[in-house]
Amino acid sequence: MQSEKEIEFKNLLTKQEFECFVSFFQIVQKDFHTQTNYYFDTQNNFFKDNRMGFRLRVLTNKNELTLKRPIEEHVMEENTVEVSDFERDAIINQSTFPSIPFLQQFNLATPLLCIGSLQTNRVEMSYKNGTLFLDHSIYSQTEDYEVEYESSDVKYGKKVFLELLEAHNIPIRHTDKKIARLVKYNNMLKG
Repeated sequence: MQSEKEIEFKNLLTKQEFECFVSFFQIVQKDFHTQTNYYFDTQNNFFKDNRMGFRLRVLTNKNELTLKRPIEEHVMEENTVEVSDFERDAIINQSTFPSIPFLQQFNLATPLLCIGSLQTNRVEMSYKNGTLFLDHSIYSQTEDYEVEYESSDVKYGKKVFLELLEAHNIPIRHTDKKIARLVKYNNMLKG
């Protein structure tokens, strides 16, 4: 199991802004990789109510179960464990999870349910002592574009991120996490 502190800054982009970043950083189609996130919660929204997110991420060469929980603004504790393709299929098809310490600590009384999935075409690159991500996400009947910057320091990361947005004339937009955007959109479809 891997545990780390993640310091991240996010901003939604228009399709045009996203394409400008792709051009500016000279990104080509083969630089993108596809990942699919499956999000889980209990019927009574245990993770949502505790501001946590629990997901299965399926990549080309591995599968990861991750629990994210907030520590402070822009800082998340992230616990990740790799699972086999067999375990991945059991999770997706039957919501059957392997024994995982960070999940067992909650002693959940109700089973976990898949609340939605989201496919992301992502490019990742080193940028000013951090990592920059450009994401094109597709979920339900919509899609969105996002820039994300991860840093090892909150103050420095915020400065770099704001300078990047300003240099490209991109307004700061309130940006929910992917799971929150997925849930919000699904609720709009229902209501």
